[in-house]
Amino acid sequence: MTDHKPAWTPGRMAFLLPPAVERYMLARSSSYSPQGDALFADTIALGNPAVMMLAREQYALFRFLAAPLRWRRVLDIGTFTGLSAQAFAEGMASSAGRVVTIDRDRGWLDIARRHWTAAGVADRIDVLTGEALPMLRGLSDAPDLLFDFIFIDADKALVRDYVDEALRLLAPGGLIGVDNALWHGWVMDENHRDTDTDGMRAFNDRMAQDTRIETVMLPIADGLTLIRRR
Repeated sequence: MTDHKPAWTPGRMAFLLPPAVERYMLARSSSYSPQGDALFADTIALGNPAVMMLAREQYALFRFLAAPLRWRRVLDIGTFTGLSAQAFAEGMASSAGRVVTIDRDRGWLDIARRHWTAAGVADRIDVLTGEALPMLRGLSDAPDLLFDFIFIDADKALVRDYVDEALRLLAPGGLIGVDNALWHGWVMDENHRDTDTDGMRAFNDRMAQDTRIETVMLPIADGLTLIRRR
């Protein structure tokens, strides 16, 4: 196993784009909402754990897509401080929309809930605390409880298992989004071996061959793969 440090920081695409191109693109795209800015600042203040937070271009993308795609039920796997859940909830066209977010660590939820309340979306977000896979297996696949979008930002070593469960819970016409598809560029380095990198690399290769689905990998933030059923 090699010991590489990621050439990536929150909200940055430094390992993908020249800094000048990155600055140009981000300056001409939507960013966090004002409430998202406040949550970003509190997450940055945590120090090293902040590397896990949703990049601002992803936040903007999810808010942008939620209304026109009429997402009414979103499953968010990997809450952390709540940026992704907040983006989905802010973007939903209907106040009746629901976000179900899952995380095994209760430590960040006070931060998340405080900012969800300030953003006026706390009543749209349901939190499940525990290991994601058992919880996914326990969720109903009744037609009225399926999800329009499922975002997976959790253990990279288990990402294939998450996607298999997510497909069971996906509404007709729904999408799955898998974060960190490029995993700091390590998936392209066969000399970089660890369980997370190997898991994400195997997932990427498998998705390209899976006849059940169509996929597109976007070079946004640390890579985002979108999946839909054929």
